[in-house]
Amino acid sequence: MLAALLRRLLLGNQVCLSPSFTRPRKLGERARRAFEEIASGESSLLIPVIVLAELIFTVENKPIHADLDKILDAIQDSPNVEFVDFDYQAAMRLRNLSIVPEMHDRMIVATALEYKATLITVDESITTSGVVNVIW
Repeated sequence: MLAALLRRLLLGNQVCLSPSFTRPRKLGERARRAFEEIASGESSLLIPVIVLAELIFTVENKPIHADLDKILDAIQDSPNVEFVDFDYQAAMRLRNLSIVPEMHDRMIVATALEYKATLITVDESITTSGVVNVIW
């Protein structure tokens, strides 16, 4: 547990997870470096369950050429990835995050705040809100 506390916590959203597996060149330089840190064990990736649901829905319903099983296996097999729930404390933060207009994005931001994690995203409504540390 102490090792996890010493590592930087990064929280990913669906916008960053899919390209990290299907089109890594589409990632921003800082996001690409963050995924390298996660792969090497220098950082940990927290994935909110809402992001997992968005990833599944997006791959199933959009024209994204991705092997969902391969992505899910890679995520699940990584010792540096942890799934986190959206809980009561995060839900209570929603009331103070009206600057982020979309409900799912607001849930992700609330979770990032709860874990004091940097969010890996290019989502403009999140990046311009200024309420959470963001890298891309």
